[in-house]
Amino acid sequence: MSRALGRAIGRRALFALGVSVLLASACLSPTLPLPPPNRPDTIEGPDENGYVRLTGTVPPEGIANALNRKTGRGVSQRTVEDGRYDLLLGAEAGDEILFWYSLQGENSQAIRFEIPGAL
Repeated sequence: MSRALGRAIGRRALFALGVSVLLASACLSPTLPLPPPNRPDTIEGPDENGYVRLTGTVPPEGIANALNRKTGRGVSQRTVEDGRYDLLLGAEAGDEILFWYSLQGENSQAIRFEIPGAL
């Protein structure tokens, strides 16, 4: 094999290795975190059975999640194209709620809010 041919093959191999390293590092770079959800549009209740209704929207085809920090109980609902959710969560006035959504296996940052007291 001539030296010129050896150099050409060596350069191509080095180039291919460089491209492979760049592609691999691009796949390993962290994705941006999902933004936190908006506070629910409505927070109704608690009703006579001790449930609060939370309604609003998250990104389409996501999962809306709410957790009552006092009781440790939560609810989730998969949304469709419009992203609307309607959750019933056991809660009392003053309970702290964590709310977040999941999308394609990733969780958003959670927001916290308190169930308001009776007006």
